[in-house]
Amino acid sequence: MRNEVPVEEINDFILSLPENQRDSWSEVVQILEDEGMITMEGDFSTIDHELLDAQLEENRRI
Repeated sequence: MRNEVPVEEINDFILSLPENQRDSWSEVVQILEDEGMITMEGDFSTIDHELLDAQLEENRRI
């Protein structure tokens, strides 16, 4: 991840978001990228690889 604006501006922007948008780090990252405040470099995933098997099993049960 590369910041395109000063970190203080990013922090202020995040704090200005409604609480329901701040609940998900994935959503915050997407919003910041959409706003041009950050650039994601390389592969980016919100999958917790250590818990991938448990997540897959839970999805099968749903």
